[in-house]
Amino acid sequence: MAVTYDPLSPEFRLDREASYERLRDEAPVYLDPAGRYAALSRFDDVRAAAADWTTFSAVTAEAKVLRPIINDMDPPLHTDRRANLARAFTPRRVAAMEPRLRAIARSLTEQFAERGSCDVVAEYAALFPSQVMGELMGIPLELQAECRAITDAVMRIDSPEGNATPAERADAIFSELVAERRREPRDDLISALLAVGQDGGEPLADDEILGFCFLLLVGGNDTTTNLIGNGTKLLADHPDQRAEITAHPELLPAAIEEMLRREPPTQTSARQTTRDVELHGATIPANSRVLLMWGSANLDEREFADPLRFDIHRNPTRHMTLGHGAHFCMGAALARLESQVAFSELLRVMPEFEVTAVSERIRSTWAWGFESLQVEFEPVDR
Repeated sequence: MAVTYDPLSPEFRLDREASYERLRDEAPVYLDPAGRYAALSRFDDVRAAAADWTTFSAVTAEAKVLRPIINDMDPPLHTDRRANLARAFTPRRVAAMEPRLRAIARSLTEQFAERGSCDVVAEYAALFPSQVMGELMGIPLELQAECRAITDAVMRIDSPEGNATPAERADAIFSELVAERRREPRDDLISALLAVGQDGGEPLADDEILGFCFLLLVGGNDTTTNLIGNGTKLLADHPDQRAEITAHPELLPAAIEEMLRREPPTQTSARQTTRDVELHGATIPANSRVLLMWGSANLDEREFADPLRFDIHRNPTRHMTLGHGAHFCMGAALARLESQVAFSELLRVMPEFEVTAVSERIRSTWAWGFESLQVEFEPVDR
């Protein structure tokens, strides 16, 4: 049988590992029969393409329907805009958030700690990053549910053009917030973006500010939500390793890296070829859409020994979940801090738990997570 790749099929969502293995072994350059894209699945190929922006450009079809975002730019424009945005998204700002992150996480766990059961996705994983990003960006509490709905819509879109509708909804929200911050600046990211240029850098245009807000909203919500859900399921399936983390919290950062490798929240990202590419006996024509398959690269036995095994002692420093090269995730420090706080607080109230009901994976061409994850646990004295 010919190798096929269909991330929306039930077969893929039930056993993506087998699908990825066939791609890596039999079609490392997968050419979609309908001519919509090519896909790279081996670790070395994905890593090399991510680093080669002159051949695999980030200026893809999404750039035609969205406001300017750094994900859809190449150097030197990308380098310049990323440097400007970094002034507003500093490590100091991220590190200073830890006490507030912990307070948010504890306020959420308190809602189910005495009950002994919860839906980890709906009651914790979806709410925690939403409130974190809300505070970081200055999104009022009453708008955060709508912002979560925007993120949910983007995760379930199966074509670049479909991003336009949720992006328009985000524009309406952020346009008002930007206007308010112009009148009355606050200590939030939108105010910081408006202040870029006041110390000698180049100011950001309004469409760039709105584009970055949309990117941060979606990227800041969906990845952390799915990481918490995926990680909770992994810990449920490996109670011995969960017990190790509970007894030795210093193991948590490495455990999160292994969660990111084994069950990445983002499975693919798109690039556009600037020339014909010859690879593994196949030709990818110029101006082709190419999917870099992070999820498959992370399971490549050519890079990782026994890749299907979840091992918190692996310390997989070269996993591809946060990208590579110029487009390495700008929010990586925040995502790691959020995850460490989220899991430490979750394990504080439920050091031992079991999954009692798990939904199907969300129907998405690129995101990887659960619709719901029901768990039960013995309430503990805290």
